[in-house]
Formats: sequence, structure tokens, C-alpha cells
Amino acid sequence: MHGVMYFVGLISLCGFVLLAGCSPEAESNPDSDEKASDTATYSPSPYRPEEVGERLVGPVVYTIDARSKEMWMYFDFSRGSVVLVDNPKTGDWDLSIRRHVIRTNGGATGPNGQVALSALENQAFNDVTHVPEEAEFIGDVRAKKRLHPYNPVVDKWYKYSYTTNVLLPKPIVYLVRTQDGKYAKMRIVSYYCKGNIAGCMTIEYVYQGNGSRHFTSPPA
Repeated sequence: MHGVMYFVGLISLCGFVLLAGCSPEAESNPDSDEKASDTATYSPSPYRPEEVGERLVGPVVYTIDARSKEMWMYFDFSRGSVVLVDNPKTGDWDLSIRRHVIRTNGGATGPNGQVALSALENQAFNDVTHVPEEAEFIGDVRAKKRLHPYNPVVDKWYKYSYTTNVLLPKPIVYLVRTQDGKYAKMRIVSYYCKGNIAGCMTIEYVYQGNGSRHFTSPPA
């Protein structure tokens, strides 16, 4: 009898553990409005689009206010700013950001664009001085199980904490082939606004406006 009771109790305990593991609280929710703590926070950068021409620009730290769950924010490296876009399919932009989602003006999202990404993992940002010849650039794609296009290179840019609902950037340097055929490198610095509110996507980037694959100035 005691053996039967022990077995039933064990089954009940296992069932409880399984249910707890499958509960909504245990599911990943990177779009949560949960406030962050002990992570860097930033205020949105001002809207000041200005063509940089053929200059080498950066490193620049820029914060995109992507807190809206309905509206996409568009960023253009050649103007160093968030920009206004009337028609995303024909507009001049590089990245679109809404909450934690980053898309590009290329592939399935921008069929008329040429923006694509490549990732260099576990490399320091300052150590990346050029775009390797073997770098593979990927535009946005569609998947059967996803409603909207996405870019597989940057789709999982974060490490997600189940206990705090906080997104922390992975140590990845992203190479960007921009809409104007130039190159940039960037890393994601933070996802949080002042006040520890989710939705401020802060990036650090260098943009090479002269069309070369190098992120350093030529010797004088």
C-alpha cells in the first residue's frame, strides 16, 4: 500500500513539474514590457537625417525609439538617423525596427532593396576593421510558421532571461551591406530606455561612405 501511495505521489510531483515548465510564466516573451534593472539604458537620439557623403563615420552610438507595438521605425546609415518613409517597399532606408524585431530593406521585406546582414560572433567591435571577402550576406526571408518576413542573421540578437524578462545583447558584430551599396558594422548595445523601459534599441556603428570594405581611414 505504501508503495502504491509513493508511486502515485511521484507521478503527481512529476506532473506538477511538467505543468510548471509549460506554464505561461515559463514561456519566452521577448516583447514583454517588463522593466529592466542592472542594464544600460538610453534616451532616444534626435531626428537629424543628414547625408554624410563619402566620409567614414563613427563609431556612433544611436538610440532608436522602437517602443510602439504598431509602428516601424526606419534607420538609414547614409544619413545617420531615423528617417521618415512613406512607402517601405520603395523608400531609402536600411533597417526597420519595432520593439525587439529588426528587419532589413532587402529580401522578402524590401524586394527592391539590397540591404543584407552578416554576423561575426565573439569578436570585439573595435577589432573588426574590414568586411571579409568570405562574408555571406543574407536578406530577409519568409518562413511557413511565421506571419512576417524576418532576417535570420539578427533574429536572435539577444539572450533572454526567463526570470526577469530582460533581453541582453549577444556579443556579435553585424556587417551591413546598405541600401546605397556601402558597408557598415554595428553591434547592439541595449534594448532599454531611461526608466528601464523596453523598446529603445541602441546600436553602435561605423559607416564607410566611400564604398570600400574597410572601417579605418587610409594612411595620410
